[in-house]
Amino acid sequence: MPNGVDLKRFNPNIDGSCIRRKLDVENKFIVFTVRHHEPKYGIEYLIRAASLVLKEKKDVVFIIGGDGSLRPYYEELASKLGVRNRIVFTGRIPQAELPYYYAASDVVVVPSLQEAWGLVVTEAMASGKPVIGTRVGGIVDQIIDGYNGFLVPPRDPRAIAEKILWLIENPDEIKRIGMNGRKLAEEKFDIEKRVDRIVELYKELLR
Repeated sequence: MPNGVDLKRFNPNIDGSCIRRKLDVENKFIVFTVRHHEPKYGIEYLIRAASLVLKEKKDVVFIIGGDGSLRPYYEELASKLGVRNRIVFTGRIPQAELPYYYAASDVVVVPSLQEAWGLVVTEAMASGKPVIGTRVGGIVDQIIDGYNGFLVPPRDPRAIAEKILWLIENPDEIKRIGMNGRKLAEEKFDIEKRVDRIVELYKELLR
């Protein structure tokens, strides 16, 4: 019985232009993630992927939401790699604003080294965004490689970069893959359907 997502709160019709204006990243290709800044979530490999992408494409901005013990290290790493000015570290994103960050993005990356489920994947799918995720935990139960996103090996910044660059070069595929994700979220990850299933399960157990 997988985790669910609020399909009304996260949906492709939300206008993310307010976030693009707020962060001064209008007319940029936006790669987004939101994670605790802890080792198991693999943000380091996204930053390293960013340096590879930005060698090929200049009009790309990476937005990294969240906070944690490794944030100073990540910011220093971005500086050492020469990409600090192309990465926005937002800090903690209020829950009310989160759907607008997804809406503002072109692709969402989940570079985890381990993951129980990976709710960021589900939220991105519901928002109609293609997802690049690692082959760990519950991520593989959500991403159908090539259909609603791409699966890559953990700790592999080059593989992440290759998929980002492919999406940049194939903008029509972004919409198609994103809408496939929305369809999958509606079919499998609707929070309201999940609640109904849990209620039915308890009724069955009580009987």
